[in-house]
Amino acid sequence: MKNFLIILIYKIIFLFTFSNVTYAEEKLLMITDKNCIFCIVWEKEIGKIYPKTDIAKQYPIKRIEIKYFNENIPKGLKKARVTPTFLFIKNDKVIGEILGYSNPEMFWWRVDEILEQN
Repeated sequence: MKNFLIILIYKIIFLFTFSNVTYAEEKLLMITDKNCIFCIVWEKEIGKIYPKTDIAKQYPIKRIEIKYFNENIPKGLKKARVTPTFLFIKNDKVIGEILGYSNPEMFWWRVDEILEQN
């Protein structure tokens, strides 16, 4: 019974997290894992800065654990296999994807590349 309640709570949180994904708005979806060292490094190097950027005003970040993402994949998205995975979403479509994280320069370069193409 306790496990059922925990799963139910996570599913409710997941639904609220993705409730905005189905609307025509822009966001950056970060698929993460609490044990992912690259996710932890990204949070330390970029996670504190990102919300203060102009990009974040247009693409606010939403984080979701890979386990919950893959159990309830939103329509139009594919199963995540790498953490972190960053999905730029615009009008219900993925317009860009960054798989993994190596360093700030590469991350911002890919972000700029994705945004220039759209």
